[in-house]
Amino acid sequence: MKTFGFYALCLCGFVTVGLNAQKSSLEISDPYGPHAIGFQEFNTFDKSRSFLATQQQKANAGETIFRPIQVCVWYPAIKTDKAPLTYEAYFFLKAHEVGRTALSGERKKAVIAEFLKTDPVQPEVLERELAAVMRAVKNAPFNKTARFPILIYGPSWWSTAYENALMFEFLASHGYIVISSPSVGPENREMPISRIGVETQARDMEFLLSITDQFPNADINRISVAGFSLGGLSNVLMMARNTSVDAWIGIDPSIHEAYEFFEESPFEDYTRFRKPMLFINSMGYMKGLPFYDQLVYSDAYMVNLPQLEHTDLASQFIKLFGSGKGEEALAKRARGYNAMSRYLLAFLDGVFKKQYTYSEMLTHVFQMPADTSFVQFKSKASLPTPDQLFLKFEEEQGAGMADFLEKQIPDGAHFSYPEKDLQELIFRTLESGYSKASRNLMEWYGNKYPDAFHTEVSKHIDGQKMLRMFTEVYRHNKGCEFNYYQLNHTGHILSMGERKSEALDYFILNTQLNPKNSQAFFNLGIGYYRLEDMDNAALNFKKCLELDPDDRYRGLAEGFLSKI
Repeated sequence: MKTFGFYALCLCGFVTVGLNAQKSSLEISDPYGPHAIGFQEFNTFDKSRSFLATQQQKANAGETIFRPIQVCVWYPAIKTDKAPLTYEAYFFLKAHEVGRTALSGERKKAVIAEFLKTDPVQPEVLERELAAVMRAVKNAPFNKTARFPILIYGPSWWSTAYENALMFEFLASHGYIVISSPSVGPENREMPISRIGVETQARDMEFLLSITDQFPNADINRISVAGFSLGGLSNVLMMARNTSVDAWIGIDPSIHEAYEFFEESPFEDYTRFRKPMLFINSMGYMKGLPFYDQLVYSDAYMVNLPQLEHTDLASQFIKLFGSGKGEEALAKRARGYNAMSRYLLAFLDGVFKKQYTYSEMLTHVFQMPADTSFVQFKSKASLPTPDQLFLKFEEEQGAGMADFLEKQIPDGAHFSYPEKDLQELIFRTLESGYSKASRNLMEWYGNKYPDAFHTEVSKHIDGQKMLRMFTEVYRHNKGCEFNYYQLNHTGHILSMGERKSEALDYFILNTQLNPKNSQAFFNLGIGYYRLEDMDNAALNFKKCLELDPDDRYRGLAEGFLSKI
C-alpha cells in the first residue's frame, strides 16, 4: 500500500533535484581493488528478434519493432575528477529499459509510482538510498593498460540490470568488466516465468556476449556468466550452447527449482559443461539440487548461506527492503552479502588470474570457515572426459583400461562415470586394437552398472560375442543399450551390405530379447529372405502373424509369404 507521505515527497520534488549525500544501509566492507570504476549505459537493438512497440520507441503502440536491449557496463576505468554516481542514477535506469525516454520530473514520478505498485518501500528508505553515493563514475575513460575478464550477468525475474550494482562496482575495481541487461519479456516489459521467458533471457545474454568486443579493454578470451534466481536458469542454457564461456556462477539459481525447463530442452547434455561452476545458495536453495548433482565434467563449488533469504543476495533488494526489519537483521544481511561478493571474486580470480586447479581452489578459496552456522562449503571435482582418458591411456599402453579408469578419478570426484561416455571408451579402445583392455573394461562395465544390458544379453550370447556385437551397434547408433531399435537398425545395415549372414546375429538376438515383438520376427524373416533361406524366412513371417501385428506388418508378412 502506498502512503500519502511518499506521494507528498514526490510532489515536493525530492526525486527530481539533487539531494544531500547519504550513507547507504548496505556497503561492501572488503577492500576495493586498485582500479577506478566506470559505468556506461546505452540502448541498442537485437535485430534478429521482434518486440511490441511503445511510445518511447517512437512507434505506434502495438506495432512490431526490433527487440530493444538496455546494456549496462561496469568496467576498470581511468581515475577522473568527476563525481561518482548516486544510487538515483541507477534507479532511474528503469525508465529506459525498453527504449530511451526524456527523464523529466513528471517522468520520474511516474517511474516511482509504477515501482510502488508492486514494490512498496518506506519513503524515508527510498529517499536515503536514492541519495547514497556509489563508486562508479559515469562514462569514465576505459583503462586500456590491460585486457580484463568479462562477467555477463542475468538478473532475476522481471528485475533490473543494476540489481547487484554494489557487487558489480566491487568486481570492476578488482579488474573485471560486468555487463548486464534487465529481465525483459519476449514481447513487452512483462517477463513470464515460462520456457519462452527463460529462452528470451538466455538469448539476451548471448546478445551481450556478441557485443563484448565493442569494449576497448575487454578480454573476449576470458568470459564468465552469472545469474541470480531466474537468471541462474537462463545462463545454464546460454553456457550450454556457447563454448566460449569459461566459468558459470549461479546465485540461488532457478535451474534447481525449475529443472524441467532444462530437462526438456535440447541442451541437457552434461558433456557441454566442462568449465568451473560456482553455486551460492540461501536457506531455501540448499536442497534438491539436480543440476549440481549431475554435473560430471565440471569442478563444482557450492557456498551455502543458511541464515540468508533469497532476496538477501541482491543489493537492490537489501538497500530498499532490508532495513525495515531492525539493525540486527540488516547486519546479518550485510554480512552475508559481503561473504557472497568475497567468494564470487575469489572464484573468478582463481579461474582467470591464478588458474587454480580443483585442489588449489579448495586450499586458497573454499577452506571451511570457523562459523559453519553462517557459511558452509560443498564441492566435487570433475571427472576426466573420454578424450582425456583415452589419450592418457595411449601414453601408458599396457595397463588395463578399467584399472586405469579408476586411478584417474580424482579425490572428491563423484562416481559413477556416465554410461554413454563409458561406452565411447569401450568402442575407442577396441577400435584402436586394445582388445584385452576392452574386454576388461566391458566386464568392469557389467559389474559396476547392474542396471545395464549385460545381465539380459548374457543369457543369450557369451562375453566375446557381446563385445563384438556391441562394437557394431555402437558404430551405427552412437550408443548401445541392445534395445530393439538399435539391433534392428544394425541388422538391416549389415543385411543390405556384404554381411548378410552376420546380420542374422542381430535379428536373432532381437527376437530373444523381445520374444513378443512381432516386428522383431518380421525383420528376422527379412534377414533370411535376403540370404534366400526361404524356409526360415517363412517360419519367421508366420511367427510375426501369430503375434498379432498391426495392419502394416500383417500386410507385409502376408505379402512376403505369398512370394515364397
